[in-house]
Amino acid sequence: MLRFLCNWRELFLPGSLAQFKTIPARPGAKRVLEINPGQVRIRPEVVRLPGCFTLEIKNLRVKDDPDIIGNSFFAKAEYQWWNVKDFSNLKCQNASNNGCGGYGNNCYYCDVCQSLSEIDNGDIDMSDSIASQLRGISCPKRPGFYTFRKEFCFNDWSAFDTDGDCEMDFLQGDRGDYKGALASLQQVGYGSVIAKIRLAFNATGNIERKRILKEAQIEESVARELEERRRTWDVNNGQFDKFSQWYIEYRKNIWHKDDYLPWLLYENEISCLKLTFDVCEKPPRRINFGGRVRYTCEN
Repeated sequence: MLRFLCNWRELFLPGSLAQFKTIPARPGAKRVLEINPGQVRIRPEVVRLPGCFTLEIKNLRVKDDPDIIGNSFFAKAEYQWWNVKDFSNLKCQNASNNGCGGYGNNCYYCDVCQSLSEIDNGDIDMSDSIASQLRGISCPKRPGFYTFRKEFCFNDWSAFDTDGDCEMDFLQGDRGDYKGALASLQQVGYGSVIAKIRLAFNATGNIERKRILKEAQIEESVARELEERRRTWDVNNGQFDKFSQWYIEYRKNIWHKDDYLPWLLYENEISCLKLTFDVCEKPPRRINFGGRVRYTCEN
């Protein structure tokens, strides 16, 4: 119903134009997950949104590593929109206080396997149609070769407009670069997006112990700082204790978001999949290029 009330425009993604590439992790990083870009397929050839499409990845290899297999993963999603200045620098929106979750650009998803398990078990509100698309997906529990095949369906744009005000959530407020990207699409008729999904394994026991130790150090340091400042404050014990608890948690979350997550991604990154694709405002034109069928947004 929403799609008719809001008069959303349709978008077209030529799947045959999508370019997949795996980017090597830093030197010395563990390569636990291997994806052959030539084995990644999107069907149909032209994806129409709202609508359905199928993503298939064949021969996805999971190597044997006792520290990782059976552990959890976390991921970071990064996007660039060609010709839109500073789009890649936009911050994640609606993330939790410690930097996990949210939507938009530069978002961290801190426990992918746990989240997928909660979705599958119905522990997450399935009225969120984005979450419902991930039902049935689970993390590998043993090494080997896997085939991933999943159909995703977005029957309208309501998943991106939770308050029903006919404006996508990520465009609300001061989101100039997001709006600029769509304005460019409407003016030119097409745009190009680069998406990078960086995958890492979550903290091992040793790293987890270091994280707990660091958080304890933050608690101790901030507590001393507040006791020193309290001498000039006119507050009772109850007010001071309540503020102290909030402020200590705030400082721990800032460290987790700004320092710990970027470091953990760098330290534990195992794979990065880069996807470049065009977004067309009108149905793309089919052409024959070197004996192969291609689609172009230019008409």
